[in-house]
Amino acid sequence: MNKPEMIIKAIRHDLLLETSKGVDAGGHVFGAVVLDKATLCPVIAGSNNRMENPIYHGEVETLRRFFACPNHPKPKDCIFVASHDPCPMCISAIAWAGFDEVWVLFNYEDVKKSFGMPVDLLMYKEIFGAEGARPQNAFFKKYDLKAEAAKEENAEQLAAAISEIEALYAQIGKQVRDFDYPGM
Repeated sequence: MNKPEMIIKAIRHDLLLETSKGVDAGGHVFGAVVLDKATLCPVIAGSNNRMENPIYHGEVETLRRFFACPNHPKPKDCIFVASHDPCPMCISAIAWAGFDEVWVLFNYEDVKKSFGMPVDLLMYKEIFGAEGARPQNAFFKKYDLKAEAAKEENAEQLAAAISEIEALYAQIGKQVRDFDYPGM
């Protein structure tokens, strides 16, 4: 299996389960899974936990769980996979944590269009005067899963798997309740 295929598998079998549980508990559809770089096997997955704390976005909650694991691997030996392009707080937390490889399923335009949530781009623009995190910087390289999957020999198969995951996220997203933007 190639890297995009393994990432898709982890999203499908680990992250979506956590996301569904998180939404059932009152969270949002955002989450992440950490993979071991050498084996591409999941280390930990997490989903939005806004009920406990509004800053426990999916990525921050996943980081919290990762660092709470005894004997967790070093972040540089892992890949951080976010369901959605991280907000400014989350991408900074990922960088501070030491992950040097980040993969994203839904980009900012997907989040705005498919999930009706343009606030991440608004925050980047209003607070930092930026259009989002740069994909290559001193801290990490960020990859768009859809774009990378399209480069593989089995691109059609991967695109079909991604479409299936997108449909599942759309279904789970319909169950999100009582969401507003704190601070706005």
